[in-house]
Amino acid sequence: MSIPLNTLCLSDSSSTINDIAQARLWVNSFPRPSGFNPYAWNTTKRIALEIWKCYFANRSFERTVNFMHPSFYIMIRTPEGAPLLVERSIRGLN
Repeated sequence: MSIPLNTLCLSDSSSTINDIAQARLWVNSFPRPSGFNPYAWNTTKRIALEIWKCYFANRSFERTVNFMHPSFYIMIRTPEGAPLLVERSIRGLN
């Protein structure tokens, strides 16, 4: 299953994140939640970066995203709050 990008977000050029290096800084700015396994947290951040890479390449994210830690859903939004993925396509989010 692939999840489409939020095309409304793509047309909004006011994001403060303009490349993958800035996206990596954004994702790494989130502290690991208390009690969250370090391996699972690194995997969560890696998936968020994959979504950012798809965003910059203007292509769908080709994996299923099930409900993850709430911080993950902030990672895959711009700092201004615009989601990168069409949220209704994310299982368990609604």
